[in-house]
Amino acid sequence: MSSMLEVLQAAARRFRTWLVVRASRGLLVHGPGLHIGARSRFWAPTSIRLGRQVYIGKEVHVEADCEIGDYCLIANRVAFVGRNDHDHATPGVPIRFGRWIGARPADDPVRQERVVIESDVWIGFGAIVLTRVRIGRGAIVAAGSVVTKDVPPYAIVAGSPAGIVGERFAGESERRAHERAMAAGHFEFSERGHRYWVVQPGPSEE
Repeated sequence: MSSMLEVLQAAARRFRTWLVVRASRGLLVHGPGLHIGARSRFWAPTSIRLGRQVYIGKEVHVEADCEIGDYCLIANRVAFVGRNDHDHATPGVPIRFGRWIGARPADDPVRQERVVIESDVWIGFGAIVLTRVRIGRGAIVAAGSVVTKDVPPYAIVAGSPAGIVGERFAGESERRAHERAMAAGHFEFSERGHRYWVVQPGPSEE
């Protein structure tokens, strides 16, 4: 009975992801293995591109154009937010009626702002990432952080505004071993219930 329940729950999650993608009206393009949690919302001005095996938690809000690489983990209540969502600098126009970024001309530099998340990144619960930010490969963003500038690869950042508080790996040899495994490995995830695990990892020896 529990096995059948897990299968049904997994099917419901896949269907929910399909509904969100369909509702994006072509703005959302993704690779295989995408998971989108309940009540997550996507309303970017132009496009959202997601890589392979991306996990997006519950109540995530994507309000800016963005690119997310492979094997990324986006925790619950993360938000990608534009720095200039509404025009606030036109005299005589109340902020409530300021022009939305999506209504700007296609060649407007503000409209072209985006968030770039490279592969193998973990963004913790409730973090906010602003446009014009690139989060480097393998980086970790602590819960509740506000990311206002680029994050180097494999850095751990925390705070508001987010600053570097550590490194993901102890040294360069561990980092190189991880990158070799990522390049050579084949990674998949279980769709039975809440259990997810990696299979066929790549070699990590020197």
